[in-house]
Amino acid sequence: MEKHQILFHSSDQLSAKRIFDTFQNRAAKRFGQNFLFDTKINHKIVSSAGDLTDKVVMEVGPGPGGLTLEILKQPVKKLYIVEIDRRWAEVWRTLSGLFDGKLEVIEEDALKFREEKIAPQVIISNLPYNISTVLLTKWLKNFDQFEKLVLMFQKEVAERLYAKPATKSYGRLSVLTQWKSEVEKMFDLESGCFSPPPKVKSTIVRFFPKKTTEDYDFFSALLKDAFLHRRKLLANTLRKYSENIEEILQILGYSKTVRAEEISVEDFRKLILKCKVNN
Repeated sequence: MEKHQILFHSSDQLSAKRIFDTFQNRAAKRFGQNFLFDTKINHKIVSSAGDLTDKVVMEVGPGPGGLTLEILKQPVKKLYIVEIDRRWAEVWRTLSGLFDGKLEVIEEDALKFREEKIAPQVIISNLPYNISTVLLTKWLKNFDQFEKLVLMFQKEVAERLYAKPATKSYGRLSVLTQWKSEVEKMFDLESGCFSPPPKVKSTIVRFFPKKTTEDYDFFSALLKDAFLHRRKLLANTLRKYSENIEEILQILGYSKTVRAEEISVEDFRKLILKCKVNN
């Protein structure tokens, strides 16, 4: 790696494409890597996070650094990059000296990494498709520890995050995400923007976490049961949580034949509070 270090004497010389060409680390399929080299698109993604002055930022899976370089152009306090791919972790350790101490490399699996170790205020990431929902679910439990997140998902997954009741995409992840945050679609990306191009479109989504008081584990478990068999009546799937489930649904304005996909996020919250009292 040292032989490449002399090619870059300042961060101004860096671009994701030049880093990729210099170090020749091809995308690893097992890590779900699809690289985004377009500077304008990466700038647009980072801009979606708003003012980053003095913020501690975390990025997962930087690869050749399209987003990384754009984040470091902002007046951030610190950027932590979490990279499981040893090849890219080594590259960024080599280049980290060009950023005046603002960049730190964490070579670890993001699914196992404990974010509280670094206390990031903002997360900006083009998430690998193969771990995006698992990673989001991991973060959701303590979502209010973050100020904002700008994340990329496969378009089909993104549609589940901000889906409305009585739609095909509405489900457990929709309710959890909208309960824990204000979630907003920013823009779509065509597969041709990436190298190698994935078979699907992508969507950039922004989250502003909300303070919540309900028991996350109880909420999550109840929702899992509610949406496990989408066509079953909610009164039947949730009976173990309350013998008076039909009465609770009626108080919320629903009939005893209602299904999970018809219940709004706010009404799920009310329903869960009532069920919690009975447990």
